[in-house]
Formats: sequence, structure tokens, C-alpha cells
Amino acid sequence: MRSEFLVFYFSLLGLLCLFGIHLYWLLILYRRHHRTKPEKPELTSRPYVTVQLPLYNEKRVARRLIEAVANFQWPQDKLEIQVLDDSTDETTELAGEVIAELCARGHDVKLIHRDCRDEYKAGALANGLKTASGEFVAVFDADNIPPRDFLIESLPYFADKTIGMVQARWDFVNRNQSLLCRAQALFLDSHFGIEQLARSRGGLLLNFNGSAGIWRTKAIVESGGWSGKTLTEDLELSFRAQLAGWRFIYLDDLLVPTELPASVHGFRAQQYRWAKGAVETALIMLPTIWRSMIPLRQKIAASMHLTHKFINLVMVALAVTLVPALYLRLEGGIEKLFLIDLPIFLLGAGSMSLFYGVSFRRMNKNPRLRDMLILPFLTSLGVALAVNNTRAVLSALMRRRSEFIRTPKTGVDKEAVESNEALPSAYRLPRDGSVHIEAALALYATFSVAAALSLHLYFTAPFLATFAVGYSYLSVLNYRETSN
Repeated sequence: MRSEFLVFYFSLLGLLCLFGIHLYWLLILYRRHHRTKPEKPELTSRPYVTVQLPLYNEKRVARRLIEAVANFQWPQDKLEIQVLDDSTDETTELAGEVIAELCARGHDVKLIHRDCRDEYKAGALANGLKTASGEFVAVFDADNIPPRDFLIESLPYFADKTIGMVQARWDFVNRNQSLLCRAQALFLDSHFGIEQLARSRGGLLLNFNGSAGIWRTKAIVESGGWSGKTLTEDLELSFRAQLAGWRFIYLDDLLVPTELPASVHGFRAQQYRWAKGAVETALIMLPTIWRSMIPLRQKIAASMHLTHKFINLVMVALAVTLVPALYLRLEGGIEKLFLIDLPIFLLGAGSMSLFYGVSFRRMNKNPRLRDMLILPFLTSLGVALAVNNTRAVLSALMRRRSEFIRTPKTGVDKEAVESNEALPSAYRLPRDGSVHIEAALALYATFSVAAALSLHLYFTAPFLATFAVGYSYLSVLNYRETSN
């Protein structure tokens, strides 16, 4: 029984290393290509553009978004704005008021309201596309505040007729609102600044991030259109389009301010949707990807891209097996433990720390020591999300359908956050049962740290502490938000 358990335990560590190797690969591509930029052609014409704004109960931010798009530096007679509203609250009325004001000033803004949320965001986008007039379609979520020059900066790249989509980078108006927001910002800075840049410039398949991007309408239509089969309609369409021959470009220097979830429940709901949608997309697209004629390196990278959420299963299993593994492995001697733990730490947790560290250094040219403390915490938070995301992965594997739960928006602005003004409270989401599992794992992981120290396994203790800190932090936030 002892040998079977250790085989299982080291298999988990091996999978952790596999995902770590993938991160190192992305870092190598980033290092090799981060100074190169796609050549920007001259904008010689002003094509007709449709901007789609999917909304669902977004009364705090609807006006901000619609007015930002209406303020684009683009001829009014070449710009159509579709407000795709599935709301059941006052958002519809508020949006109607803004639209009436803009139409009176000569803007072409249409409110397209649905009484049901068939296929959620994908259904709203597909419904709007039926009547869209634009040769190009830009999509912005309710939490975006697109800059005035978005179209001027993105459309020139479509001079190449093979380009199907151009993705901008998200920036965050409330990144300094709380420790949770700072951690989320660095998570996403790493995704955009390292992953997206490495994939785009390293010749790998890229994904549309669901907002702050612009499509060639023909690319959407010829790739099969929007589908609600997954919770990440953006990811699934991205792979279909690229397998059909369309090319994507990521613009690292085109920033679109965005609002991060202010509550831990909103953050967890967003992560659940992304994790489940990725696995749903993997189940649909991986067979097609491996049957396609794209290069092997693209197939491998796409497979790692779509299956990386499975690491959450590994992290939960590791959290449960930590303590028995400590005692069983101790019989082999501390020296052997060190020889095993060191390479695993460098390949697994080390790759994650380096990944976030490179992103942090890129965003903070002269960081203070206290600012750098976010890095070990970020690893802990990533570990602690494993329970929430494991539920999502298992739900996808069991082919269960889930509601598209929108991420609550508070309507904060950068000036309010930086001046420490009182911010509107976030919309509440119901607490799910996994928070109790996270609390139990927080206690269990704390015990594992104490056990490692009592056994003089000082090198192992920091690795175990990442579990204890992450689960404890999430548990405290979960219970505090619920009690308020």
C-alpha cells in the first residue's frame, strides 16, 4: 500500500512538472520575441464598423460603456453601435435613456433586447450579428472602458486579408483597490503580457479574450459563428477560426481599461466560468486540432492551452496527500527527500513563481520590497483556487450545463480608487459549498507545515505553506463577505 501511494503521489508531482515545463516554454518564447512588434500598415480608409456591447443587469456601468464607444475617433456614418441587452432589471431603461441622447446627437445606436438568455452571451452576439452592417465587429464587455483611438489603432492590421481578429490588452482601473484586486491584476498581466504575447509572436494559436477585440465579420461567419455550447464562446470560436485559416494578432501596447471583480465571490464565479469553459472547449476542439494539418508544435501548445485547468485536480489531490506523503517518504532519508523535492520545486512551483515574477518586473520597473511580497502570495492564491476550479473541471467532464454567471461590476473609476474614495458595494453572489472545503484544507495545510517543521524538513515547509496561506486567505474572505 505504501508503494502504491507513493507512486500516486509522485505521479501528481510529475503532472505538476509537465505544466511547469509548459510555462517555461512560454517564457522562452516571450524572451525571444518580446521586443518584436507586428508591423502596422497605414490606415488608408475608414471601413464600416459595428460595435457590440453585450449587457446583462449592468446598471452601474452601462452608461459609462456606451458613452465611451460613442466617443470613438471614427466617422459617425461609419459606426454602428449595438447594445445587446438581456437584462431583467433597470439596465434596459437606463441604456434606453443613454441611447436616446446619443441618437439625438446623430449617433447610430440600437438597443437589441431579448426577453430570454438563450445561449447567454454567445446567443446575444449571434443575434446582433444577424442585423450588423459592419465589415468589422468590435466586442466590449460591460466592465471595459475602451479608449477613443481603439479603432484607429486596431483596424490598420486588417490590411492583411488573412487577419481575422485583433486582440487588445486589458488594463485595470481598480488594480490597487485591495490585495485581491492586486493579485487578480498580476494574474491577468501575466496572461496578457507573457502568454498572449508569446503565443502571438511565437507562431502559436491565440485566443480572443471575449472583449476588447475586433473581428473581421467574414471570419466569424465562415468559422461557424458564435456558439453557446461552452461557457467560453470566445475561446471555442478562436480555435475554429484559426483552424479555418484565419490569423490573429495581439497588440500589447493597445490598452483597454477594465474593472476587476471587487468581491471574492465574483472572482470565484469568473474563475469557475473560465475553467469550465476551457475544459468544455477542449472536449469539443482537441480531436479536431489533432486531425488538422497545423504544425505539431501548434497542436502541442493548443493542447496544453486547453487542458491547463486540469492542474486544479492535481493541486487538490496534492493538498490531500501532503501529510501522509511526508511520513511515508521520511523512511527514505532526508537527503533523498531533498534530491526529489528540489527538481520538482524548480519545475513545478518554481516555474509559476518565475512566470509571475517576470510579469511583475515588466509592469514595475522600480518595485519596492513590500510590493514584491505579492509574488509568493499570488502562488498561494492560485493554489487555493483549485477547489473552486476542480468543481468546474468535473462539471465539464460530466457534461453538465451551467448558467453563465456574470461577474459583478461596481462601476469604480481609476480616480476614485487612487483617492481612496468610498466605492459602491459589489453585487452579491450566493456562496457555494466549496468554501467549507477550502476552510478544512486551510486547517489541514497548516497542520502539514507544522508537521514538516517538526520533522526538520525545512525545504519542504515553504512549499506546504503556499497551500496554507492560500486556503486561509480565501476562507477568511469568503466568510467575511457572507457575514457582512
